[in-house]
Amino acid sequence: MKENLRAYFKDLSGLMGISGCEQPVVKYMKEKLEPFADEIQVDTSGNVIAVRHGNRPGPRLMIEAHGDEVGFCVKNILANGFLYFDKVGTQSDKVMEGRKVWVKDAIPGIIGIKPGHLQSAEESRRVKTSRECYIDIGMSSKEEVEKLGVKIGDPIVLQSSFMEMTNKDLICTKSVDNRINCAILIELFRQMKELDFAGTVYAVASVQEEVGLRGAAMVGNLIQPDYAIALDTIPAGDTPDVDTEKDLPMYLGKGPGLPVAYGYHFPIFAYAHPQVRKMIEKAAEREKISLQYVTLTGDGYSTNAATLSTAGKGIPTATLTVPRRYSHSPVELFDLNDAVGSLKILKQIVADNENANLSFI
Repeated sequence: MKENLRAYFKDLSGLMGISGCEQPVVKYMKEKLEPFADEIQVDTSGNVIAVRHGNRPGPRLMIEAHGDEVGFCVKNILANGFLYFDKVGTQSDKVMEGRKVWVKDAIPGIIGIKPGHLQSAEESRRVKTSRECYIDIGMSSKEEVEKLGVKIGDPIVLQSSFMEMTNKDLICTKSVDNRINCAILIELFRQMKELDFAGTVYAVASVQEEVGLRGAAMVGNLIQPDYAIALDTIPAGDTPDVDTEKDLPMYLGKGPGLPVAYGYHFPIFAYAHPQVRKMIEKAAEREKISLQYVTLTGDGYSTNAATLSTAGKGIPTATLTVPRRYSHSPVELFDLNDAVGSLKILKQIVADNENANLSFI
């Protein structure tokens, strides 16, 4: 179980897949889910929808994880061969200068940084915005760049290798958000091949979460499940620069997170449906897995549960998360054991699907 998750995640984290350009991730998810699915489709926006039918009638459960990542896209190609770029999603300005990148189909590049001995005192203190930065791909003219096939709008991601810490279950790389949960979807469907369950389960790898929670809502409107669980990551507050107990009591290695209420403005708000929350809690108790609870209202955090809960006629939804440090950076860090906990909870929920009670009162 754990080693399968590690292998799937290592593959997925190495793929380029900014919002709107998720094709490599979509292809991988389709290929890996297809052997374990009764049906599978990719819609015209790129959402992967895999279906497993149980052995008897029961509720329709949608388990969703977004496959896109934050990054950049080519804004302009200069006459001297350098590139200007725009952000796609909320990539931090602090992690840009002096970083290696991949452009388009893994063309290597560097986000330039002015030599330190030429920087003024103000320049040495100030963080440049993306509009002030440029990318060097080692070409000397616009024509050379265009011969490589680089075009306006092409995707760009920060390079980051897959790194295991001294504790091999602590893994650091880019796009932990949200490729670890894509790995969980694959392993869940693999394990469901031998599982006796009722109803229908949809595994959805959605697109364009990082730019407005878009893909999951498309699928929610399409299939209108009886209830849904959104899988995502969540910031961990267990670092020296966070007042952990006051602002973010979320830790690596202490189990999956169950955010109860969150959102950064009122149209983007989610509150865990009480019955779906109970299902997660019941499954966690049966599997002897600790859950971490948190609220993050007004803190710039959200997941696809915010739009899923209002899709169709309204879908009872809750979120199950894997804690990770250093959000939206190329050095996101998580504990693989928290992901294993999420997987075990989901498998238990599927096994007990016929007993789902979705009454609000």
